[in-house]
Amino acid sequence: MGASDKEDLVKVTADELMVGDSLPWTVFDATGRLLMDVGNVVSSQSRLNSIVASGYRIREEANSSVEATSDIVIDLPAPYQYAKDTNPFNELEEMCHELEKAFGAIGGEGSLKEGRLQKRLYDTASQVQGLCNLNADALLGSIHLSNKFNYSIKHPLHVAIISTIIANSLGLPQDNQLAIVGAALTANVAMISYQDSLQKHKGPLTRDQAERVKKHPEEGVLMLKAAGITNQLWLDIVLQHHEKVDGSGYPNGLIDEDILTEAKIVGLADIYSAMVSSRPYRPGLTPQRSLKQLFMQRGSFFDASLTNLVLSELGIYPPGATVQLANGEIGVVVKRKSLDTSKPVVSSIKDRFGVRFMHPVMRDSGDKRYAIKGDVKPEQLGNINPSILWGLKLMRVS
Repeated sequence: MGASDKEDLVKVTADELMVGDSLPWTVFDATGRLLMDVGNVVSSQSRLNSIVASGYRIREEANSSVEATSDIVIDLPAPYQYAKDTNPFNELEEMCHELEKAFGAIGGEGSLKEGRLQKRLYDTASQVQGLCNLNADALLGSIHLSNKFNYSIKHPLHVAIISTIIANSLGLPQDNQLAIVGAALTANVAMISYQDSLQKHKGPLTRDQAERVKKHPEEGVLMLKAAGITNQLWLDIVLQHHEKVDGSGYPNGLIDEDILTEAKIVGLADIYSAMVSSRPYRPGLTPQRSLKQLFMQRGSFFDASLTNLVLSELGIYPPGATVQLANGEIGVVVKRKSLDTSKPVVSSIKDRFGVRFMHPVMRDSGDKRYAIKGDVKPEQLGNINPSILWGLKLMRVS
């Protein structure tokens, strides 16, 4: 690149890229020296930080910007391919940071080129898909063990994880799956500003709070449209995700056949994640109790076949459930067994005397000696590092 071309360089900004993106242009430093070729993947947060700190790209003409925008909207990603030794818990933490930025842009705190936000969220959806393909058990474990980030940030990811697992089990087309996961990530976008305060509220909602909750699907659709989300299925899912098959849901009181299957999936995932999440005034329900409630409400609030599928996919003791074994040990479920989800693999943390093992011990609950006796409160296990439970590398893989 010649020195005369340096005037055409413009600074790369944080709102133009995210981890997992393929570079849409070649990146140079301030002197015009090549840093990274177009098409290369921004593989880590540190790489992204470096590009934003010192990267420049060639200025685009208005007409080429329009063409690039069209490519962003039309080109739907496949599930992201992660290295086998990737730590999914670290990746989820990065996604939480990215969601905070995306929600800020939707709420008007940032600015993105037209179509850029939709592409970002498509990319995040493809990463959730990729992590579920890599280690769905660890992803489910994160739902029950996660204690980082505010509810308004971690809840959408948890809903996206469950929705991905259900959609994948149904064999839905990739464009439908991306719309489902994108909607799962943004279904409560209109509640972001007050969702965390609602989590702290004990007792019945006030009239004003109840009204705001009932209006959030419609308000969310308006916000997403204003932010450049054009996928109609995505928007319809957001609008319908609180409808119930018996007509008791909101905002439109739709009945069974009038509710999109995709919206039913996100609605189920949303309810389950909310039930197992802790509140400041109460701990989250156990997975077993939450699943029992879903089972009891199948065919009334929730689609019966989809509810049965959720129960089948998660199992009686889903990954992340804290349990006691027949030999008195207590630990965490880390792996569903494909043939019998009632007898999963457990990572034992404490022996029958309550003494912590130096390293977690894997137990097959299909063995009578280690059969699951029942669930226990997570507090009995003390601080838990999920990466160690699943035997994963603690460092993030770039």
